[in-house]
Order: sequence, then C-alpha cells, then structure tokens
Amino acid sequence: MTSPRRSCTRGTRGSAVEHLNVRRGDTLEELLAARGIGTIEARRWLAAAARVYDLRRIHPRRAVNLTFDRATHALEAVRYQIDGRTLLVLEAQDDGTIAARRELLPYFVEVKGVATRIERGLREDSLELGLPARVVSDLADIFGWDVDVASGLHPGDELRVVYEHIWQTGGASPEPGNVLGAEIVSRGRATTAIFFEDVDGNGGYYRPSGDALSRTFLRYPLDFTEITSDFSLLRRHPILHIFRPHLGVDFAAPRGTPVRAVANGMVRFAGRLRELGRCVRIDHAGALTSSYGHLSAVAPGVLVGSVVKRGQVIGYVGATGLATGPHLHYALDRDGEYVDPLALTGAIEQPVPASARRAFDRVQAEVSRELAALPATTRPLTVTLSHVRSGLE
Repeated sequence: MTSPRRSCTRGTRGSAVEHLNVRRGDTLEELLAARGIGTIEARRWLAAAARVYDLRRIHPRRAVNLTFDRATHALEAVRYQIDGRTLLVLEAQDDGTIAARRELLPYFVEVKGVATRIERGLREDSLELGLPARVVSDLADIFGWDVDVASGLHPGDELRVVYEHIWQTGGASPEPGNVLGAEIVSRGRATTAIFFEDVDGNGGYYRPSGDALSRTFLRYPLDFTEITSDFSLLRRHPILHIFRPHLGVDFAAPRGTPVRAVANGMVRFAGRLRELGRCVRIDHAGALTSSYGHLSAVAPGVLVGSVVKRGQVIGYVGATGLATGPHLHYALDRDGEYVDPLALTGAIEQPVPASARRAFDRVQAEVSRELAALPATTRPLTVTLSHVRSGLE
C-alpha cells in the first residue's frame, strides 16, 4: 500500500469501466497513458501492486479493467487477470492510498447479439434496443471510413452485431466488452467487420476476406452528439458575426468527453492557443498535423515532444477560448495547408498475416454464421460462439 499522497476526490456522475486486452509489448504505464493517466500517477499504482504482483510483467491476451470517475476522470481501480483463476485488484482509498489484493476471477463473459432495421438512426434506435452506448461508439470507429454510422444510416438500413457482455460478481449491470462482429447494410450495400486477435494479443477488425477494415487514422476523435459546423472556406462566425473560413470540424459533446488522438504521432503543442483556448497539436506521418481546440483540460502526460498512439486520450471537451458552448474544434493540415478532416481517407492497415489465416478463417466463419442467423428482435439475445476468445478467459 502506498503512503498517503492526496485525498480521493469523487465526482457526482458515477464510474465508468473500460475493458482492455493486453498485447505483446504493452506495459501498464502505456495503457494508462493512453487513457490520460500521467507517469507519476501510473507509478503510484505500480508501487501499490508490487507486494502482491509485479505489474511490470503483464502478459498478452490477459484482461485489464480500468475504472474511472466519470466527472473527474480520476482512476479509481485497476483489475488485472493474473491467470485463469486469479485477479489482482487495486483500489483508490479515501485517504489517498491504494489498496492491493488478490481475488478469484469475479466475472464471466456472455455474448449478446442484435439484428434490427433502422427506423430513425442508430443512436436513437439503440436506446430502444438496449444496445450499450459503448457498442454504438465502437461501431462508429469500426465502420467510420465506410459507413457514416453517426448520421448516415437511413430508415430501412439494417444492423447486425454480436458483442461481449461482462458480468462482475455483485455488479448491478454488465459492462460491454469487444464488438466481436457486425454487419451494416446501407442502401443495399453490406459491410461486415470481424474482430480477430492473434496469439500476441494484437486485435483488429477485418472483412471476411481477411482485408483490414480499419485505417491508420480514426475518422472521429471523440464520441460526439452532432456535427455543428463543417469545414468551410466561408462561414459566418457565431460570436464575431463576420464571414471567414472555418478550417476544421466542430463536434458538439458534453463537457469532459474524452478526446482521442486520431493517429500515432508526436505532440507539437499543448497549452492555450488564442481563440482555440486549450489546444493540443500533434504531428503525424505524411506531413499531417491534427489540432484539437476548446479543451477543458489537456490529459496528464501529453507534453510537447511526447509520443502518442492512435486512440490515446489527449484531452477533454470544453469551451475554452472563443466558444459558445462545449464542443471540440478538430482540424487537420498538411504542410500548413488545412484540409477537410472528414474528407481525408487514411491508409488501410495490413490484412490478416498468412501465418494466422487458418485461425482467422475459423473465427470469421462462425461469427459470420451467427450474424446471419440473428433473428430480428427488440432486445439483445444471448448467443454462443465457440471459436471466439474474449481475451478474458
């Protein structure tokens, strides 16, 4: 147990749990950094664990569950699957210490499936379906460059999805895990995504052919409510009431919503930047630089010169600078010339390697079969997938 450093300040919006599968080469520090936890704070948790288990030795295909305070983004608990029966539990205490102990695995995983026809839109229909918000957000990332899941689905389009439901012992409700497979039929065109994880814990989404569905860039840097202003060479500014270019995209989202780096890169700037208020700028390959403005806060550890990964939390939505309300201003420039970030197409990632092709074929055959067999339903159904490993086993 660590010595007291600070009191445990808790917000008023409850907790959020994120389930991660460890990949070869991952460290707990890196996993925490990708969720906005700085090095000093991460090392407190490693030190607290030391008498129970050395968290510098985490293994691929094991599970790490992170619990955060929704309002303050503070880390509240870490749970790591030591082996097939044992769990390491770290929990922040009210006196600022971190308690560590071993427990028997307190959860089990079931797979849920939904097949439905879109009536109003995915976000609206998902509330009636009982589809978790995390699954809807993941679908936007998975299909982002092929299908506009956020606003581009139309009445009559179809969705099929199977995903993990993780039940914690004593928990009031389950938490969603990975989306294992999904299919969207939009305007008569079907796009299918299969989750596949290799022996090193490297997971991604692929078409049934084995070609990658994901790209080097995320299309959206956050889970947003709506796009309130598009990229435009001439727009009337809502505060200044003059016409001038709007060289980015504005995403409305609640204050405190995590903002993610859209690709691997290096932080060029992190601080206040005139009208953009708190802002982070990241340099990427191909002479591209992404900008994230009006942040309420920059995530700990996001400093000039630091390396960030695609999907890493780099800040939180706010209304700093010249803003009428909480939103993210997201911009992308190439060699100083701004481009429409939603029109840029990232490079497609590598297909399933030949060495893993037989394993992938088994997984995709079963997931595809289960997707096709899902009956139209108004609530998620429990399904059985024997060849798909959840990463929590």
